[in-house]
Amino acid sequence: MKLRKLRVLGLRAVFIPIIFLCLFIAPAWPEDSPVEVTMEVSGYILIMLGMGIRIWSSLYIGARKSKQLVTEGPYSLCRNPLYLGTFAIVVGAGLSLINLPMAVFMLLGYIPVHILVARAEERHLAEIFGQEYQDYRRSTPAFIPALRNYHSPDQVLVSASAIRRVAMDASLVLMIPLVGELVELLRNLNIMPVLWRFP
Repeated sequence: MKLRKLRVLGLRAVFIPIIFLCLFIAPAWPEDSPVEVTMEVSGYILIMLGMGIRIWSSLYIGARKSKQLVTEGPYSLCRNPLYLGTFAIVVGAGLSLINLPMAVFMLLGYIPVHILVARAEERHLAEIFGQEYQDYRRSTPAFIPALRNYHSPDQVLVSASAIRRVAMDASLVLMIPLVGELVELLRNLNIMPVLWRFP
């Protein structure tokens, strides 16, 4: 099974419970309380940070994935910047939707799937690039960026397909706050019930 398919299947397995949590669970504290505003703003910041990391990483790796070992730009900071960006988006989505149970469930689904896929990708890259990859692996952390490692050329060749993919991803991610506002509106109009309030 291809690595991308493995990741997609794993994420789909947690998608339905996440939708349920998003639609039918709400916080017990009052609307526009300091806690809610803090969570929402923090969530938006994390979403934008995560999307920025994903765009930056996608432009560097472009069509070179599995054809050339990319060790520059975001890939000089950590080996899995795309997953780091997705992690920030996942946490940000849960916070911006003001839904702690959903954020926790998303993380419980996200972390194991991406750790397994990252390990499988590392074995694949080691097979393709051999000692070059092993040297890169020893000098660059997996997920937590090492800022002292940063290096980049002045110019990077970007593929048109990478730009299209990034634009599509960004469009979908930027809909998260709109979904949150729609759910809140439907609850205020008593169209959508709240089955459980936390904490």
